[in-house]
Amino acid sequence: MKKAGHRLQLFILAVIFLLSSVIISESGWFSRLRLDLTENNVFTINQGSKNILNNIDEQVHVRLFFSDQATQDLPMLRTYFQRVKDFLEELARFGGQKLKLTIIDPVSFSEEEDLASQFGLQALPVGEGGENVFFGIAATNALDDVEVIPFLQPEREPYLEYDLAELIYNLNNPKKPVIGVMTNELMIAGVAENAAAPTQEQIIFTQLKDMYTVKAVAIEQPLLTDIDLLVVIHPQNLSDSALFAIDQHVMKGGRLLVFVDPMNQTQEVASDPQNPMAQFQADRSSNMEKLFNAWAVEYDPTKVVLDNKSALSIQSSQGQTIRHLGINAWNDSNLSDDIVNFDLSKIHTALAGYFTAEEGRLLPLITSNPDSTITQVDAINMLFNPAALFQQFKADEQTYVIAARINGIVESAFTDGYENTSTDEIIKQQAEPRIILVADVDMLYDRLWVQSQNFFGRSVFSPFADNGYFVNNLADNLSGSEDLIKVRSRGTSHRPFDKVLSIQRASEKKYRETENKLRQQLRETEAKLNELQQAKGTESQLIISDAQQQEIDRFKQRKLEVRKSLREVKRNLNKDIEALGNRIKFINIALIPMLITFVVVLFSVFRRHRKEYK
Repeated sequence: MKKAGHRLQLFILAVIFLLSSVIISESGWFSRLRLDLTENNVFTINQGSKNILNNIDEQVHVRLFFSDQATQDLPMLRTYFQRVKDFLEELARFGGQKLKLTIIDPVSFSEEEDLASQFGLQALPVGEGGENVFFGIAATNALDDVEVIPFLQPEREPYLEYDLAELIYNLNNPKKPVIGVMTNELMIAGVAENAAAPTQEQIIFTQLKDMYTVKAVAIEQPLLTDIDLLVVIHPQNLSDSALFAIDQHVMKGGRLLVFVDPMNQTQEVASDPQNPMAQFQADRSSNMEKLFNAWAVEYDPTKVVLDNKSALSIQSSQGQTIRHLGINAWNDSNLSDDIVNFDLSKIHTALAGYFTAEEGRLLPLITSNPDSTITQVDAINMLFNPAALFQQFKADEQTYVIAARINGIVESAFTDGYENTSTDEIIKQQAEPRIILVADVDMLYDRLWVQSQNFFGRSVFSPFADNGYFVNNLADNLSGSEDLIKVRSRGTSHRPFDKVLSIQRASEKKYRETENKLRQQLRETEAKLNELQQAKGTESQLIISDAQQQEIDRFKQRKLEVRKSLREVKRNLNKDIEALGNRIKFINIALIPMLITFVVVLFSVFRRHRKEYK
């Protein structure tokens, strides 16, 4: 009777458990409850992404195309697909009815494949038959605007959330951002402000106009009300009215991108017949000292960074190829892991300056190598032979910040008021500034990063550096929403076996050291044989002495020993890794079950003893 009662209780508990599971899963009560135990929180949605999802006006439909059958032999793509799918499902779960997710398998010669092609997704041919693999995203809004990621590259995984958040944001805000450019130097619409005749627009701004609404901003009394991003280029002797407008633009949460330069090589200076040296002695520096001081950033317009490791070779007036310490190519080691630097390999600058501040104030984007130093602009002004820079060059083992974001609270430079504006009307502080500073203007000019060629009457541009992509990335990042700017790069879901790799490297090092030592012994033995052969003289080279025969026998024996030793080392190369694997297998297969069994037995014995004492 008691056993039947226990069975009934267990049956009732099982029914309650099943019903509870069904009710909870169907009701969605805990649909947003998640516990992310990954080291880099790769499945946790950033607050900026959440804000973007919450602000969706009308439903966004995200279609994830993935060729499931065609990627059976591509494990890396399949693994990354699962990562993308999981994260999109997390976004869709949080977005609710505002975000719809559809996963599509574009099988060859199907309507789904045609749809992927219509959206402009990139097809990757694989296999002997050249079967197309699609792995991209096409998203639409209620107005049929389309945003596409042609192919999801596993290398871009750290920026997956940023890319998806940007895609959703763009569909919810289809209007082109407005970029205002304040400058006297660079061409905005093919005409410089004070130029006597039209001049060629720089390609960087041609590219910007394809993606944004770019308009010139007056230097005196600028109007910045409808500007999403203000770009200030080579500001020379700006008036207080212009500085005040920029200052309040930043204090109100406006975005700012500033290019200053200690010596703008491309700046045109009018010649003076009365003073032939005027062009060489002209001040080509730019600064915004009043604002920089208020923002706790130091910048010296009289100093230039020289870097030996990144020095570029240029053609001298005599036709010689000379490395120039002040003209630099910054590569991966100089570029931070900020999202604006993703997939960039080389950025060129010329006679760049640098910024300094207290720790934490600047988030570097480009930094020099330790093999660098600084010099006065005066030393460059009259420089006719760049090789002369090497004579006085001595690295100070410091790294200099060429470009950076400003981080932390910034104060207004006009806290005491300005002209007819009272102190009550002035915004005096900004807790989250959106400011990026770059200490070089020459990088914006074509000659430093792109080459133009005439191809059947059309100009074809071939970039040899990533300056254009860098500026585009800066504009893209700063002109987006504040929530989008908050979305930073994060770690990847790929977790290498660090312990295994460490053992493997140690084993390889041991093998290489042993191999090199043994091969050195072989070379020494061969050298000894050559010495004995030469000592015999040319007349009796065919007669082998007892000493030579013994040495040859020793060589053969030693050679066998060396080869045997090498084989032994190779066999032991993965021995430590195999031992680690066996230990892990033992722990998972035997030790854990044994421990659980031991605990269960101990608990049973404890209960039995308790009953006996009762």
